[in-house]
Amino acid sequence: MASDQPVKKVPVVSATVVIASKVGEPFVDECLESIKAEVEALGAEAIVVASGSEQNAARIAHKFPWARVIQVPPTYGVPASRRRGVEEARGEIIAVIEERCLASEGWLQRAVDAMSAGNYGAAGGPIADSDFKRLRDWVVYFCEYNDSIPPVIEGDTYQLNGANAVYRRELLLDHADLLSDGYWEATLHPALVAEGVKFLSVPEMAVRKRGPFSYGYYLRQRYLFSRAFAGARAENMSALKRAVYLLATPLVPGLVLFRIGSRLWAKRYRLGRFAMALPLILPALIVLAVGETVGYLLGPGDALSKVE
Repeated sequence: MASDQPVKKVPVVSATVVIASKVGEPFVDECLESIKAEVEALGAEAIVVASGSEQNAARIAHKFPWARVIQVPPTYGVPASRRRGVEEARGEIIAVIEERCLASEGWLQRAVDAMSAGNYGAAGGPIADSDFKRLRDWVVYFCEYNDSIPPVIEGDTYQLNGANAVYRRELLLDHADLLSDGYWEATLHPALVAEGVKFLSVPEMAVRKRGPFSYGYYLRQRYLFSRAFAGARAENMSALKRAVYLLATPLVPGLVLFRIGSRLWAKRYRLGRFAMALPLILPALIVLAVGETVGYLLGPGDALSKVE
């Protein structure tokens, strides 16, 4: 029997901002504050996928009633949480920002504009530092975000950092099977590039990385991330290729250090801070290599669910 009740239409929004939250306050709070004005001005929506307790999700929902908060179990890793946000989104465009980042003024508008500029499937921008006072925070920044230090050049690129990126939602849904198993830089992005999807680098689509970190906490997170990254990558490799990568892991610390230094030198960016942080960067790169070795040998295990 047909109902006489009118069908409730779900409003279409210009874009959806997805934030996967595992760390929680104060970072997710500050991130939400940084996007609030643009979300409201553009008629967009914000979705926070909060991994953990119902109380934590309820706290975020109470403090930020303009955002949609989805609570998921603690076993959800960041990629799985982002996938959940994509599935719940109403926007044709999905902007992703890491909870430890603050959006610059105009960030969301730049993201929306990027998806209107030519035949691009994804775009991203620079990740600036917060002029950290502690060397351990510089270690995290240099190791994790050296591929996105400002300034970046506008135009086609093959590399995006998932902490600051925007995608066409239909493209993400077409590759939904890749969204939960590993960080998108290791799973989704290579698949998109292989299919000929174009990425755009947008200098004005900037975010700022926040701290602080405990050094021991970071080393553990670096191990977990590296194991998850290598494990996800290995699943799509032949046995021979996996063996080659495994044998090459002892070279990883030196190669990564050279890459970081080269990028900083090319842009003359924070070279003094880099030199001061070197004694702490080297152990982090060794931990990176250990994590990759375990990932190639044993797979990701449950590492991804523990990455924050």
